[in-house]
Amino acid sequence: MFNKIFKSNEAEPVTAQATAADPSDQTDWLAKLHAAGGDEQALLAIAMDRDNAPLKIRQAAVEAMQSEDALKAAEREFRDHDRRIHREAKLRLESVVARRLARALADQLIADAHALFAQAHIPANRFVEIDRGWQALDAALLDSAQIAGFDTVSTQIAQVLRSRGDQQSLIKRWTHEADLALAELQAGSIAVAETGLERDKLAAAYDAVNQARENAPLMTDQDARSRDINHKIMLLDAALQLARALDARLTHIDKLAADTTNANDDPAAWHGLPPVADTKIAGLLSARHDAIRRTRQQSRDVMSRAAKEAVDEKDKARRQAKLATLNELLTGAESALATGLVVDAAAALTTIEATLKGAHANQKLQGRVDALRAEITRLKGWQHWGGGRAREDLAAEAETLAKAITDEKLHIKSHADAIEKLRERWKELDKLGGATSRELWGKFDGALKTAYLPVSAQLAKLKATRQENLAARNLLITALDAVSVTADVAPTIATLREWARALEHFQTEWRKLGPVEHTVPHKAQAALLERMKAAVARLESPLNDSRRVEALKREQLIARAKALSTDSQQRDTIIKVRELQTEWQQHAKALPLQRNVENRLWAEFKAATDAIFHARDAANSARDAVFQTNATLRTELINKLSALTADTPPGEIKRTIAEVDSAWRRAGEAPRALEAKLEARFRRAREDAQQFSAGSAKRAWQKTCESLNAKVVLCIEAENNTGNAGNTSESWQALPALGDIWEKPLQARLDLAKTGQPVSMPQDETLLKLEAALDMASPPAFQAARREMKLRAMKNAIEARQAVTITNADIEKWIAVIIAAPLGDAVAAARLQDILAALPGKPLR
Repeated sequence: MFNKIFKSNEAEPVTAQATAADPSDQTDWLAKLHAAGGDEQALLAIAMDRDNAPLKIRQAAVEAMQSEDALKAAEREFRDHDRRIHREAKLRLESVVARRLARALADQLIADAHALFAQAHIPANRFVEIDRGWQALDAALLDSAQIAGFDTVSTQIAQVLRSRGDQQSLIKRWTHEADLALAELQAGSIAVAETGLERDKLAAAYDAVNQARENAPLMTDQDARSRDINHKIMLLDAALQLARALDARLTHIDKLAADTTNANDDPAAWHGLPPVADTKIAGLLSARHDAIRRTRQQSRDVMSRAAKEAVDEKDKARRQAKLATLNELLTGAESALATGLVVDAAAALTTIEATLKGAHANQKLQGRVDALRAEITRLKGWQHWGGGRAREDLAAEAETLAKAITDEKLHIKSHADAIEKLRERWKELDKLGGATSRELWGKFDGALKTAYLPVSAQLAKLKATRQENLAARNLLITALDAVSVTADVAPTIATLREWARALEHFQTEWRKLGPVEHTVPHKAQAALLERMKAAVARLESPLNDSRRVEALKREQLIARAKALSTDSQQRDTIIKVRELQTEWQQHAKALPLQRNVENRLWAEFKAATDAIFHARDAANSARDAVFQTNATLRTELINKLSALTADTPPGEIKRTIAEVDSAWRRAGEAPRALEAKLEARFRRAREDAQQFSAGSAKRAWQKTCESLNAKVVLCIEAENNTGNAGNTSESWQALPALGDIWEKPLQARLDLAKTGQPVSMPQDETLLKLEAALDMASPPAFQAARREMKLRAMKNAIEARQAVTITNADIEKWIAVIIAAPLGDAVAAARLQDILAALPGKPLR
């Protein structure tokens, strides 16, 4: 312990006695300290042995004391001498007393905490008070057992309070939830009883109340909270019972409303249901039950009458429908007859006559039928003659078409259309019932077959071309099927690119073969398209999956680009944009997407990146404008400094420099290209202004020193009665004022000299101070006094533990003292002249 004390005190200064002590002597004293051990009186005797014991030994003896009595005795003993040991003893005493008081208070707080923990209901405010008292103690003064004991009991109390708080919060939360569920179930019961709707909401409210009933807190003590919880449980049970009774009666009402056999229409079943405790709900349910029974009886009466009326209406509708059908058939037959379609009219007449069998037709309808029959009979005779002439004309036109096949400029399509039209016209004559013969038909048909020969050849050529197109398309599909696809292995980028190239080549070649509906045989189109779709899907499905993933990656790049646009002014934004663009190019090269998707995503990505560049350009333009404004402001400030000259008053120069410095600091940044130049110009202009100011201050100081010398000379002349009083006053007024600190003592000295009563004052110490402050040599006779003054100043500085500095204000005060009165002798006057002569080189202002 003593070695530790010595080690900590090695840096402290010691007295000459301690420094000169013999090491062997210190070893003996250390042995004495160890021997003293816990003997407070022996330690006190060592500490009080000022003549023999070294200072460190005595300090170590005080450090080793533990009892308050010994420390009090040491504090009293060294109170009037040995300040360092007294301070040590006093600090040790205060520490021991503080530790004793702190531990006593800690024991009391621990006892209070144990007593508080033993109470049935712990008041939280009392625990907070004890804890605050404990926190106010200095933990460094307490025993570790005390700290552990308080931590244990405070933790136990905190757990009890926390448990009680949790239980109170649980009861409060359960009560609130139970009230909400109970109110919702009660309101829902009334609403359901009134309208019969929203049964699902009633069920949800029932479940909520039932859940609240099951989650009721378990209370072991019989206090007010337990009674409140039991009362709330009774209300919940009553609400649940009411809801069950309501549901039973609503179910009966629903069955009664949906039953068409009257099986549930029994009043005894209604009265046998569980009773409803709420009189309002019971009344609403009874009213609904009675209303449904009345409505059912009314519905049965209405249905009976409606059934009879429906049978009558059905018979009437059947008769009217048959008459409407006859009228429609007659109208159609008359229209066909009006357009010359005798065959169609005759077929319609047969249908009309079959419909009339077993039906009662009115006289007007029967007259229309008879007129139609007569007209058909008349027109059939005329058609037989006119049809023969028309067929001969068609045969002649057919022979003309047969002869036209030798024409080299024959238009095949128009020729085929003409053949088709002739055959259609022959069929129309068949419908009209015109006369014909086998010989005429053979002539017509043979001529058209001859005319059709070039059309047939053209069709055969077209068919062959379509077969070739079909074969080419099948070869393309076969080549596409040959591309290897493994379902269980994830495709690589190279594989996906190979599939994309194969699909692109297939689709390009497929488009070259033209539209399928015009270039492939009609019967083979469906199978070909099915095969083509299967072959394309085999490659396109996994390729599209990969492309979807790749599209998502592109969209993520777009999202990142849009996110960058929100902070486009960050320093690394452009670097990030370049990285995004590089990443986009890598993705585009790795797996191109469909052209429309690729173009759309690229347009979005480019718009996002362009927005960043546009925002930065706009910000840069705005910043450049601000920088240019700042450059203009800085130029104006430089010009303001440059306008200063050597003739400008010093005060104005200093004020201008201060204003420009303040404005320069507030001015914003200038363009980077001009910033260095403007800064250099500003520094040069400021240095020039400072030189003007320094020159002006130097000249002003020179004038002040000259005025001071002149006024001192005037005072000396007045004191020696060597000058004219009037001239002295005029000369004094002509000189510049020196300021109150020098002007007032000189004026007082001059006024005293005019009265003829000058009083000389010795100022040797002040002259020494001025010579030392101005770094001037003192006369040999005053060297010892100057050294003594210097040592005294050093001693005062050491005792005050603070360096003493001499300011210009101090020098001005000392000068004011020595010029306020005549000096005692010629040596002092000469020293004053030397000081005044040295002042111009030592500016004080």
